[in-house]
Amino acid sequence: MRVATSTIYNLGVSGLQKHMSDQARLQNQLSTGRRILTPSDDPIASARALSVSQAQSKNEQYVTNTDSADSALRMTETTLQQVTTLVQNVQQLAINAGNPTLAANEKAILETELQGRYQELMGLVNSTDGEGTYLFSGFRGDTKPFTESTFGNVTYNGDQGQRRVQISDARAIPVSEAGSQVFQQIKNGNKTFATGANVANTGSGIISMGEVLDPTKWANAANVQDFRIEFNSIPDPTDPTGDPLINYDIIDDRATLPDGSANPNYNFSMVDGYDYNGGPRPATPGVNPYPRSYTSNGDIEFRQLPGETTPLIAGWDFGVKTSIEGTPKTGDTFSLEASTNRDVFTVLADLSSALKSYKTDGTGTGQATFQNQLNNVIANLSNSLDNVLTTQASIGSRMNETESVRNTNEDINLQYSQTLSKLQDLDWAQAISDFAQNQTLLEAARTSFSKVQNLSLFQYI
Repeated sequence: MRVATSTIYNLGVSGLQKHMSDQARLQNQLSTGRRILTPSDDPIASARALSVSQAQSKNEQYVTNTDSADSALRMTETTLQQVTTLVQNVQQLAINAGNPTLAANEKAILETELQGRYQELMGLVNSTDGEGTYLFSGFRGDTKPFTESTFGNVTYNGDQGQRRVQISDARAIPVSEAGSQVFQQIKNGNKTFATGANVANTGSGIISMGEVLDPTKWANAANVQDFRIEFNSIPDPTDPTGDPLINYDIIDDRATLPDGSANPNYNFSMVDGYDYNGGPRPATPGVNPYPRSYTSNGDIEFRQLPGETTPLIAGWDFGVKTSIEGTPKTGDTFSLEASTNRDVFTVLADLSSALKSYKTDGTGTGQATFQNQLNNVIANLSNSLDNVLTTQASIGSRMNETESVRNTNEDINLQYSQTLSKLQDLDWAQAISDFAQNQTLLEAARTSFSKVQNLSLFQYI
């Protein structure tokens, strides 16, 4: 068989080039620590590695988002904690104001302190996250949530939404609050109904916040949820110099029904159906014409009592009661109506008004008027605090969730890294062994080629 010299050279060069190429690839693997340098090295593993890398990048973004969400929630939680402390301070101020030994000028000093608390509150409800985004404006993070026209008259400029941050494929967590829900949508009274006293009362009656005995009965469709407790007082005919005979009536005080139509029972007695639209009850000497006898601190029940035979609504029972302490006078009225939304700014303004309008007199009327106002303020402050604490609890649960999701995402990241390591990372022992073996082969090829290239007939001629 005849072998051309060019063939010998071509085969030698080809072998050297292959070994050099293998050596370069092995050296590149050892320098990078990567088994796959190009997709052609392992197409299936390369495709899987690309998919895992993309998933890991997305998951790393979720970790970043979680940190951002946690930061925003912590900022809001800290601000609400300051609001909580402020409301508690105002509660203490209101309780101090109830001290009957304080004179009007001393109550005025407390009102000055209240003004400072109010301004502090306005600053807190308009807090930002440090980057100019408002915490309590809903979706509208660039809009100042609360603006004040007059003391206690505050307008909400945000919306009812909540900005959200995507912290996993399945969860976008709220990181802002609608300020109206936190600071304005606060039920007054005992959160079911609110009681109040007419500022024109001349007696010393102080009404309690009342109690709900049966929420289902209060929600009865026949219940207009708006009543007036009216008092009448006459001298005791058996003891003209002693305590008067005080009776009261419970009167339907709702002029229009929810559909806008006139209430046919408006100004009628719930107890015996008397129509006050026709004028006052006829008087009989020595007899109090009002149907129920009053006892200070005794229960005033909103139901038909035994012995009441001609009620406006047969068997009526609205599941609530209240009580009044003191000595109401003829014409004194108190109200009981369904709770409505009250905002914390108005509550502070109510306290300010009570402190500024306090007047002392020798009859106890001024103190009673003030105490009725103060009782409502204290109840509404408590409701405001409950609202803030409820929001804080919600934020706390979200902060726990972000921590849990962060831990999960970090675990997933570790799993992705391990998967990528199995797909891409170099088997160092195998690679070093291959490198040494290929280096030996390359040296052998060089040596053999140098000897083979000297095999020429011209050396023997």
